Amino acid sequence: MGKSYSAEYRKEALKLVEEIGKKEAVKRLEVTEWTLNEWLKKAGQRKKEENTEKAASLRAENRELQERISKLEKENARIKLENEFLEDAARFFAASRQKSNASKDTHI
Repeated sequence: MGKSYSAEYRKEALKLVEEIGKKEAVKRLEVTEWTLNEWLKKAGQRKKEENTEKAASLRAENRELQERISKLEKENARIKLENEFLEDAARFFAASRQKSNASKDTHI
């Protein structure tokens, strides 16, 4: 059976690969290139899994935001209709008041 390395050691080894390259890291760490490649492969798989989880989370968050936007757009449309109604009502009552005042002036 081969030598066992801690997760922390493997993590630091992968950082070293990023900093100085795989060939130099193999020399410095005194591990085989195959071992380092296996660590890189596993780290890549973990990264893919993390990215898949993040993507699923982002899709769910996006769906929630789209639903919220849809609700807000409907509410906005309803409020616009209410405003139009209130503006029409205000014009109607203003015109009614003006007619009432005009008829009072002619009866005096």
